[in-house]
Amino acid sequence: MNIKQTLQNIWAIEDNRNIIKDGLIFGIVTIIFHFLYWNTNMNSWLFGPFTTEIFDFFTRLAYNGTHILLNLFSSYSFVVEGMSFNFYDDLGTYATITIIHDCSAIKQCMQFLLVMIFCPNKWYKKLLYFLIGSIIILLCNILRCYLLSEVLASGGDFQYVHDWVARPLMYVVIFVLWFVWIEFFARKKKTKNESVQDTH
Repeated sequence: MNIKQTLQNIWAIEDNRNIIKDGLIFGIVTIIFHFLYWNTNMNSWLFGPFTTEIFDFFTRLAYNGTHILLNLFSSYSFVVEGMSFNFYDDLGTYATITIIHDCSAIKQCMQFLLVMIFCPNKWYKKLLYFLIGSIIILLCNILRCYLLSEVLASGGDFQYVHDWVARPLMYVVIFVLWFVWIEFFARKKKTKNESVQDTH
């Protein structure tokens, strides 16, 4: 069997076609979103005059969640000042991390929203899943901020972990949420007989 015939056999199965199309849509939407986010004033034309207030709210949410986790689990001494955590030892403050608007996870939630808009199924179901998924994203973001705080306090390579571990982690979360939707909720599941007929 040659490559062309193999590809034709793969494409002949509806489930395979759906996987390919859904994957392409996810990739294209992700690229378009990042182009718009980094090359336009997306925040302002989405949230208008409430942009600052919305970012302040979600940044405060990330800060409060990080504060709770530091109080519960961190072995390092710290004091809070504004939106910053100052870690100190007997010699004084040696590391500071500040929770800013870029730490709010709004970007990730907006990306997830755009992905969900192009996913198959009814709108009210997608909206409900988006709300649940956004909560998961916000919780994962709080965990990310906490882990970065621990890395900084421990003297680890903060910039490396921030750029190559913590940041990709949020993309993994979005991908997993999308995959769960596509796999379990996007379309009506076929019966065994329907699946068999589709292969012929």
